Amino acid sequence: MEQKKIELPNDLFDGMMYLTQVISPARDHVAIVIMGENMDEDAYDPDEFSVIRLYLFIDDGRAFSPVQEIEAFSFKGLEDAYGFLKALPEMSAMDLMLRMNGLTDMIAPQVQ
Repeated sequence: MEQKKIELPNDLFDGMMYLTQVISPARDHVAIVIMGENMDEDAYDPDEFSVIRLYLFIDDGRAFSPVQEIEAFSFKGLEDAYGFLKALPEMSAMDLMLRMNGLTDMIAPQVQ
C-alpha cells in the first residue's frame, strides 16, 4: 500500500524542525505530526526551552493536511525533550494526560 504524503506548510511550521509522524493504525486517515523548536543539536540554545508540538493531520483523499495543534510540551534541555519524544509512541493515555496537565512531577520517576 502506498503511503500518502503529509503536507507541511512552510508558513505554519516556519522556525520549527520536523521530528516524526505517527499514522494511526486504527484510523489510517488520521496522523500526528511532531515538530520541535530549539531541538537542533547544532543550533541548540541552552538559554531557551526546547518545545515539542503535536499537530493533528487528516487525510483529505490525496494527502494529509493540518487541522490544528493538539498540544505543546516544553523541556529544559535536549536530553529531556528527546527522551519524551522517544517514549511518546508507547506512553499510556494516563501518563500522556498527566504530562499534558503538567503533573509529571507528582508521579516522577514513572513518567519521563
